[in-house]
Amino acid sequence: MEPVIYSRRARERAKGEREWRVEDDALVTRLGEGRERRVKWREIVSVRLYHEPAKHRAFRYVFELKPHNKPTIEIDNTSAADGGFEDRSAQYTLFVRAALARIAAAKPDVRLLLGETQKRYFFLLIGALLAFCALAFALIVIPTPLDQTSFSAPLKLVLILLMIPIFGRWVLGSLPRGVPLDQVPERALPPINPPQAP
Repeated sequence: MEPVIYSRRARERAKGEREWRVEDDALVTRLGEGRERRVKWREIVSVRLYHEPAKHRAFRYVFELKPHNKPTIEIDNTSAADGGFEDRSAQYTLFVRAALARIAAAKPDVRLLLGETQKRYFFLLIGALLAFCALAFALIVIPTPLDQTSFSAPLKLVLILLMIPIFGRWVLGSLPRGVPLDQVPERALPPINPPQAP
């Protein structure tokens, strides 16, 4: 199999581009100085894809690989260019699909996580729960024209009770989920725009 190569420049002043190569047995990283580091596909214990926009890089998508007892590898689809960032989504998507195929062959039990990490999701969930409680509290405490009627308390209670299943569906729908490595949903990878004609 011909190696699939992806390269990017982390900073504008970097000496060269960092290169990642998908080989049959390993992910090979070539650093700017020419040194190479290999991570065997069978060492990968976790894979995650997520969209994480950053300043001047609204189109940023990240491919995260966690090898056993080694630092996490993060690869994104942006490359520093003169005065900004370049979108390398086409090359990135081919690279990610090739890497996922090699991981699936080496470790078929690994599942692909989409979106937030469990820790970050937990804090987002706490924030959403606090916002829900603040909304319910405001509905009870803030005077409304309905307060003059005899049915305002039961109506407010019904509104709060109706919000609970909506909140529950949102929580269940946003849970970080794992999918098989060969069933990557389109939303997990950046949209590839055809090049614009000059």
